Amino acid sequence: MNSIFATMISMTSIIAPCIVLGACCYFLSKRTVVEAILMTIGAGMGLVINVLYLFMPMLTSYKNIPYTDISKYYTVIGIFNLIASLCFAIGFLILVTNTVKKNTDFTNQFPKSID
Repeated sequence: MNSIFATMISMTSIIAPCIVLGACCYFLSKRTVVEAILMTIGAGMGLVINVLYLFMPMLTSYKNIPYTDISKYYTVIGIFNLIASLCFAIGFLILVTNTVKKNTDFTNQFPKSID
């Protein structure tokens, strides 16, 4: 009973990646641009990896996998996590850069007052 409760409590860590993935999918549905695609791929992979990290201890204890194999699995998942984080970060950086460029162009369009 305690392990079920602990698992349910630990599943609350999935809420934030779900919200981020939802926001990225909404952004992708509104504008199909490179930054939206990269951020959606990164957020989706991040959510899957977060779920894998959550259930990995249960899977390894159920199958009685030796520690050397477990460390290999965590290494592979960590590499995919790095790729997902890089995709999201590059997409976010492109989004911020494009937004800053648009804001500077927008402020230069207003006429100056001649007081």
